[in-house]
Amino acid sequence: MTRALSIVRGRFGRVALLDMDTSLVDHAHPHYHLIFKASGPDQNFVVEGQTVPLRGDTLVAVNSWQPHAYVHRDGAERTLFLALYIEPGWLADADRSFVHCSEPGFFPRAGIAISSEIDRLRAGVVRRMADPCDRQDELRELILELCLNVAYGFSDWRDRAAGVHRPRGPRDYRIGRALRRMRELAADAVDLDDLARGCGLSRPHFNHLFRSCTGVSPRVYVNALRVETAVGRLRQHGHEIGSISQDLGFSAQSNFTRFFQQHTGTSPNQYRRVMADLG
Repeated sequence: MTRALSIVRGRFGRVALLDMDTSLVDHAHPHYHLIFKASGPDQNFVVEGQTVPLRGDTLVAVNSWQPHAYVHRDGAERTLFLALYIEPGWLADADRSFVHCSEPGFFPRAGIAISSEIDRLRAGVVRRMADPCDRQDELRELILELCLNVAYGFSDWRDRAAGVHRPRGPRDYRIGRALRRMRELAADAVDLDDLARGCGLSRPHFNHLFRSCTGVSPRVYVNALRVETAVGRLRQHGHEIGSISQDLGFSAQSNFTRFFQQHTGTSPNQYRRVMADLG
């Protein structure tokens, strides 16, 4: 089973060191997502249906709300990944050049060949992740430097600074209302049939319009909200796993555990054990 060796959270989002030997289902994040190989055999990600290799000299860049999956190669040994889930607002606060980094296509390519400087920063983050409670300021600074180097080198921030924007999709007031309702119900079971009816749409029409406006299916969007809600509650040790599972609408804790593993690679209990706050 995949093991989370270290997870740190802060204003930047979260960074995880994952010892992977299991695949992940198609999913998305409100963050933009950078994935590096730290050690082990090469692997593949699938980003919007396209296979993207992950090697020691490449990284995988996934935009905010861009669907992606991890497909662990059959029979392959474990691979150690450094995975960054970065809050777009944090990067924009650090450098206003990246104020549009939450928009679609911020990274035009998912597969990126890394420079020697990015390789140095990656190694520094992996090394500090082994003991995130030690030299927290240094780890935060390394995470920022790594994100800035990747964004400056491989995003389309210059076009965006010049006023070239790529809106996520057509706007529709019914989908806007559905999105607000989904966010309100993130800690509850969301009935997509009821949501579609509340918008005055059939379920197939709702699904089509939702994907056209957001780039993801309603189910992928809801699942992302559930994962983020679960991660937030796992940080608070007063929340038992069973109560988190129930609040998120799972009929049994085992179903929640399986769902969480399919989206993060590891169990809720193991995730909680290694998670630390950097502030």
